[in-house]
Amino acid sequence: MKKNNIQSALCIFSLGFLFSCHADHEKKDVHPTEGAVRIDSFLNAAVHNKEIPGAVAYIVHDGKAVYHKAFGWRNLETHTALRENDIFRMASMMKGLTAVAILQLSERGLLFLDDDVGMYIPEFKNPRVLIKILPDLTCISRPAKSGISIRQLLTHTSGIGYGFQDDHYNALILKNNVSEGFEDDDRTSLENIQRLARIPLLCDPGERNIYSMSYDVLGVVVEKVTGLRFDRYITRYIFDPLGMKDSCFVVPKNERHRLVSVYQPTSDGKGLEPATYPDTIYPTIDSRQYFSGGADLCSTAEDYAKFVQMILNKGSFHNVRIIGKRYVEMMLSKQTRFDDGDSDQGFAAWVTNAAGAAKGPMSEGSFGFGGFFDTYSWADPKGNFVAVLLMQIYPNNPHHIHEKFQNIVYGVIDEW
Repeated sequence: MKKNNIQSALCIFSLGFLFSCHADHEKKDVHPTEGAVRIDSFLNAAVHNKEIPGAVAYIVHDGKAVYHKAFGWRNLETHTALRENDIFRMASMMKGLTAVAILQLSERGLLFLDDDVGMYIPEFKNPRVLIKILPDLTCISRPAKSGISIRQLLTHTSGIGYGFQDDHYNALILKNNVSEGFEDDDRTSLENIQRLARIPLLCDPGERNIYSMSYDVLGVVVEKVTGLRFDRYITRYIFDPLGMKDSCFVVPKNERHRLVSVYQPTSDGKGLEPATYPDTIYPTIDSRQYFSGGADLCSTAEDYAKFVQMILNKGSFHNVRIIGKRYVEMMLSKQTRFDDGDSDQGFAAWVTNAAGAAKGPMSEGSFGFGGFFDTYSWADPKGNFVAVLLMQIYPNNPHHIHEKFQNIVYGVIDEW
């Protein structure tokens, strides 16, 4: 995202239509189960109480779609109802696809995860670590103890940051005209990352976890290794094989009516209003050349479930293998030496560990992906299900919709 923002958010759905699902997930014969009624009631109430503008919920159990409903509004001002196949800004949920792209290149022998990124983007050779920013925005820095590896980019341990996390660091982001995603000018991905490389790191590579623009750097690595623009690589090697026909970086003109509007809580917390956050039009800019490896995905609930189901299936979906089983196991394994509490850092995903599973409700090994505009999906290997809840809210709403939805899903999933 541009300038100051980009955080992985957790939140999800709203008001109900009838059950529908099509394409690649096989239907079950669905009757109004107690579980479906409970989810319906929860999301309808969230819309009625103006906690959320609308949401789409999608659940796949044992490989079969068991729940797919839309609630509320695509656009509140025009009272346009939300539909199950409407398109959402998924933002950081892009990171999972970028991690898979890098692992695909690794399994083809085109790169190693412990390669120095400077091999692919020379501007990152001999990085420096920030000591102090002076009033004129020049820096005092020192040589880093090592270069940055691709593995460190995958685990947010590169020392790169995001401007929204630190006002001083953000001053350098602004000075160097670095976009953090959601861009509306004509810069290329490479040009943007070359600007980022001018900024000293916040710590030595591998020293600590800092959520960052590392995945934007990985997007450029994909371009350098393959010769394909990042969006075209993702389309050819992930969207198309998975049948993610409604996933894109720029929404086609004839489908833009399906793009969901973004809202924010009113100042009194009693309603919703159009978001004042400025960078929401990026999915409709045809001239864009910068495609963020960390933030630019647009998709539907059903499409994104295909991607998560592929990970749950250890790399394949409907007999199409996207990535080798061992590479998925690596993606979902603890990849750092840090104690991160209830979940472990894999590649792009936080994976519930034994301590987190004891607190519940997610089982050990469960993993998920969240996005800036209040979108979230997770998979539970023990329960063999994928759940997606998509909304378009920023700043994220204070009503714990995602957490409540998750609790309800675990209470009813065995009915399906």
